[in-house]
Amino acid sequence: MVAEILAGIALAKTAVSGIKSAINTAKDVNDIAHFVDDLFKGYDQSRHAANKAKAKKGDKKWRDFLGKKLKDQDDEVSMSDTIAEVIEQKQIEEQLEATKRMLNRRFGSNTWDDILDLRRKKVEAINKKRAQEKKQREIAAEQKRLGQEDIYDKILKFMWQIPLMIGFVLGMWWFISYNSNGNLPFLW
Repeated sequence: MVAEILAGIALAKTAVSGIKSAINTAKDVNDIAHFVDDLFKGYDQSRHAANKAKAKKGDKKWRDFLGKKLKDQDDEVSMSDTIAEVIEQKQIEEQLEATKRMLNRRFGSNTWDDILDLRRKKVEAINKKRAQEKKQREIAAEQKRLGQEDIYDKILKFMWQIPLMIGFVLGMWWFISYNSNGNLPFLW
């Protein structure tokens, strides 16, 4: 968890330094888009890892270090847990704020808001697409299950008819044998 969070923060810092170096030579935002993309990837990665770590306590570098210093590792809501979460959140927010200032200064005051709006729309579209795919998989699984039930119904209908047909043939055999007094010319 710690490595993922630190990797996310490092990716964000690298992206910000790339943006700083490219900001003056870029003609438009597309020239630095991959740096902004890396910044958001770092942000998402650190948020995802932090959420995982919340669910699984005790394996963060900050928590271990601060837990030893503050001697509160065993507490349910320890000070080291709180401090570690706040520090991680503030580090990534600093990187986002620095990027916002640089892009707004270079390309206009609404650039960052436009980027966030476009990103939000794309994330919503992706989430919507994933939800539709999940729903389609569920529908396909339900149809497959219903299809198998139809096959089983057909098999059961056929299976109850077999004993009925055997009984009918045996009944006819008995009727013919009984009425012919054992003289069945077509059998000998």
